[in-house]
Amino acid sequence: MKRGGFGRAILARVLYGIPVFFIVTFAAAALTDLMPGSPANIILGGSATQEQIDRLNAQYGYDQPLLIRYWHWLVRLFHGDLGQTLFSHQSVAQMVLQRAGVTFELAFLALGAALIIAIPLALLTAMRPPGILELILRGVTSVILSVPSFVIVVLFAFVFAVWLAAAPAGGWASPGQGLAANLNYAKLPVLCLGIYETAFFYRIGRTEFVTTLQEDFVLVARAKGLPTWYILLRHVMRPSLGSLVTFMGLSISRLLGGSFIVESFFLVPGIGWTAIQSVASKDIATLQAILLVAVLVYIVVFIIIDLGYAIIDPRVRVS
Repeated sequence: MKRGGFGRAILARVLYGIPVFFIVTFAAAALTDLMPGSPANIILGGSATQEQIDRLNAQYGYDQPLLIRYWHWLVRLFHGDLGQTLFSHQSVAQMVLQRAGVTFELAFLALGAALIIAIPLALLTAMRPPGILELILRGVTSVILSVPSFVIVVLFAFVFAVWLAAAPAGGWASPGQGLAANLNYAKLPVLCLGIYETAFFYRIGRTEFVTTLQEDFVLVARAKGLPTWYILLRHVMRPSLGSLVTFMGLSISRLLGGSFIVESFFLVPGIGWTAIQSVASKDIATLQAILLVAVLVYIVVFIIIDLGYAIIDPRVRVS
């Protein structure tokens, strides 16, 4: 790939993300006007007088027009100030980065586990004629892909946390509290997030591997008597990874979205759980910071996809 063309592709991805950034952060600012009541009502409670409510709204700037509030937020953002949380008065940037670390841990553990399980199974069944294993896996993955995520969460919580008592039903332990405790609390949320991705990657991977195994260059490699492991790694895996890289990028976005359900159900203090709490409490500063992180992840993921294409297939050209 030509260096200039590749640089332009990355720049294009960044430019595509700019309007998304303004749309989602402006929508978050508009929530204050769209939702009934005001943040001051939630902070002060139902017994507060109108004078107290007006004073607190003025303190946080909620009495100003939407465009003025949004402009002030942008100015503070470019000065590195995302404000303070509405109730605890903690730095929003510090809190969101901490919560994002929890969500990213769950997402990448789920993605890694899905790839480690799905790719070998896809290779195994693609290399063999259709049999009982492929039939079982096709049926299981079809069921997993058709069941709503919230049903999976409830079912797995009942089976693994209540019935088998093999995992905590909720809560979280940071890596600083011990890796064993961290993984113990993470395993059930990771299982709920990763089960769909495992089925998804198995179906995509098997289709790609079956197609590649029928190509002439693979048949020639087999005719030469090359070892099976060499054919798989050198001639099958690389041509098949293009589609998988694309779906890996989409999978990361889907995992971050799925964290809203999983974190809320298992009381995991990630950005999904925090976003829901921010909407309920009308903590707009926190919600805007979370959406900012989401936009940045969106841009970075698709830049990584472009890089992946260049690494996997040097013939890729960017117009």
